[in-house]
Amino acid sequence: MKIFLSWSGSASQACAELLASWLPYFSDELEPFVSSDSIRKGARGLTELKEQLDESSFGIACITRANIDAPWITFESGALSKEVDERKGQVVPFLLEGSHKDLEVAGSPLRQFQSTRAHDEADVLKMVKTINAVLRESANRHPDDTRVKNLFRKVWPELRDGLATIDLTADSDEQGPPRRSPEEILEELSSLVHEQINRITDLERAVDALRNGQANPPRKRTRFTGVYDESVRIADPATDTSGLGETE
Repeated sequence: MKIFLSWSGSASQACAELLASWLPYFSDELEPFVSSDSIRKGARGLTELKEQLDESSFGIACITRANIDAPWITFESGALSKEVDERKGQVVPFLLEGSHKDLEVAGSPLRQFQSTRAHDEADVLKMVKTINAVLRESANRHPDDTRVKNLFRKVWPELRDGLATIDLTADSDEQGPPRRSPEEILEELSSLVHEQINRITDLERAVDALRNGQANPPRKRTRFTGVYDESVRIADPATDTSGLGETE
């Protein structure tokens, strides 16, 4: 099960990376994704992020007072909440400081979710049990909190001590993945949307051409470019002797 860890700022990033290394203690089936560690060098950042969001069943947003209304946190959280809702998963705001009230005051889209206070042992255990429940439900297995609670007592000190070393004063909403302006992010998202629209339009035209028996259907676009492939010849049932134009 993939867990998407959203962050913005150096303190938030450190928290996400710490959780990514800590959560797999509870199951080999957990696959945390942190963009700072997990995106392949040379990969198209925003495209891979979208793919990871699509595949994630659980989301954790690492929140500080500095990034509570950061554009990137808002963007990822909104996209993540839609994807995990379709999979009956959850999104958890993981608060390195402050309280849930801060999310409400800031008008954050994360305020609709149950938050977890990072330094509260009982609260973090609830989050881990929820992750375990989502994992086991997705695999049609009954939840087993006993094992989780016993293991949590052993590994909690590692997370607790790691969180204590994070410098919250270094957090800044100017840092985070990717380091682009909101305008640049929207421009690339717009490009991806137009690409999908063009592909759907070309498909509809090709289908119409097949139905109408046109000899010269629209040429299809190659993926992610504006270059056209060679047009696809549609056989004429009246003249085709190869059998390609036959219908059942």
